[in-house]
Amino acid sequence: MRTTRKVAVVASLLAGVAAPAVATVPTASAQAAPAWYAYHNVSPAQSEAQVKRLKAQGYRPITVNVSDGERYAAVWLKDGSSTEWGIWQGMSPGGFQKRFDAGLKDGAQPVSVSATGSGDSAVFTAIWEKKGGSFLTKSNLTPERFGAVNKQAVAQGLALTSVDAYGTPGDVRYVGVWTANTGGAWYYTYGYSRQKYEAEFRARKAKGFRPVKVAVAPDGTYTAVWRKDGRRYANYIDMSSSGYQVRFNQLKDQGLHPVQVNAEGGKYAAIWE
Repeated sequence: MRTTRKVAVVASLLAGVAAPAVATVPTASAQAAPAWYAYHNVSPAQSEAQVKRLKAQGYRPITVNVSDGERYAAVWLKDGSSTEWGIWQGMSPGGFQKRFDAGLKDGAQPVSVSATGSGDSAVFTAIWEKKGGSFLTKSNLTPERFGAVNKQAVAQGLALTSVDAYGTPGDVRYVGVWTANTGGAWYYTYGYSRQKYEAEFRARKAKGFRPVKVAVAPDGTYTAVWRKDGRRYANYIDMSSSGYQVRFNQLKDQGLHPVQVNAEGGKYAAIWE
């Protein structure tokens, strides 16, 4: 039986994961930026071992991903934030629900949720933060239901701020978090092939939009959230683990760091700022 792994309680919140694979600090061209630390394709044990070190050094996680039988990726910042946070890994669907309910009682909201696998064997990981404001979190959504929930969220003034696709190639499921929309115009796409995603990217880039979240589904399709915010960024999809590392190193030298990384089936997608 899989058990949820927990390490290092943060204040009264949940806690539990992180680990190395690649690490960096601000480059000379980005001295004003906060320090950051990123990793990918690490085991549960490696992930678990590092959270204590990163927490002790003042880092906080901003995005987390689990894929391919429980390999972890995440990005952490050291920006002086006093936000109370917690991070858990290795949760079953029922375990995720229990942790969600516990977070509600403690005033915490999930801000980054990821899952891999299918049915009762699915594995979840998530970051919670203690904060107020309206939000909506749903998992185990079929594509049709995912679309319906997005419409419901938009009607409530919410925007999709975390998304992942899991399940099997023939039965893709989605997990998402919707929070108050404070960023202006946005929209989302899902179930796009690589070619269709790239065409969308070109068309929307011409209109000032960019991807701010991207997820790889078990069937190789892509889900994305797009915004018009004028920020400097880079976005790559369809990368292998080593290909992601190459991009990571190239963009680090340009003063960019990953703000979201997602993987499934050995394919990586990421966004840098």
